[in-house]
This record gives sequence, structure tokens and C-alpha cells, in this order.
Amino acid sequence: METYTKLAKEMGMANALLISPDDMVFDIRTLLKCHWGCENHDNTSYKCQKRDTAPADRMAMVKAYKSILMIHGHSGRDVSRTALEIERRAFLDGHHLAFAIRYCNLCKACAVDEGNPCVQPLKVRPCEAIFGIDVYRTAARFNLPCYPLKDEKETQNRYGFVCID
Repeated sequence: METYTKLAKEMGMANALLISPDDMVFDIRTLLKCHWGCENHDNTSYKCQKRDTAPADRMAMVKAYKSILMIHGHSGRDVSRTALEIERRAFLDGHHLAFAIRYCNLCKACAVDEGNPCVQPLKVRPCEAIFGIDVYRTAARFNLPCYPLKDEKETQNRYGFVCID
């Protein structure tokens, strides 16, 4: 697993920690923010579909993994790209169920948000909120920065997760 931590840092991530599902904070209220606090609340966006799974099932899916690589960076696009690359490498290393969880923001301008088909549909992964993951409290458990920004000049802190068996 150290290979993936090292890869994340090589790809520019500020932090990469191997955690267990028990280290993650799950809170059903994150789904409230997902459903009523997001521009894609109507579930028509390809990025935010539940894919016919119930909240309890999605939480159980994450908890079924042995290890989770939590990655932290300052660019959402970079975190997304890193999570997908680590998922790909883990798969090639024999972890066939490796799965990234990270809100998709791979493209500068999202075709889906503009009413067009996704140009990278095989790379879309679900965001943390739809799994009930409280990123703020999970990051706090490891003394990592995660807080609402009060000024656009503040450094952003973005997180992603790669579930690895």
C-alpha cells in the first residue's frame, strides 16, 4: 500500500494516508447536503446518480474494503486525476475492486453541466457525500485542514478516497 501513498505524493498531493473504513466518519446528514445543497440535487446529472443503491448500501460498500487511501491536495482536478490513477494502478496490481470516490471535476468545463453528454463517462466516480462520508470530520481525525473558506484567496483543501482490497 505504500506504493500508492508514494504515487499520490509524486502526483503532487499534499498528503496521502492509508486509513481503514473505521477511521471514516459517516453521517446520514451529508446526504441532505448532497440532495439539497448541491447544484445537481435533482439527480439528473450523470455525475450524481445513485445508480439504484440505497444510502445504507452505499455506506456498507465502503465499509467492506480493508484499506482506503485518503488523498489531500489543493486542486480538485488534481485530486480527481490522482484518485483515478491510483485506482487504475491498484487494479493492475491485482486489487480488482479498487474504487475511487471523488466528485468528478476532470474537465475544465463539464459537458454534462452544459447539457451535453459526458466526454469521459468511464472516469466518472461518485462524490463522497452520496456515500454519507463526512469529509470535514474525517480530515479532522487526522489533523488535516478542511474548513469552509471565508475568502477566495485562501488555499483550498480537497480530498479524495481510493478504496482498495
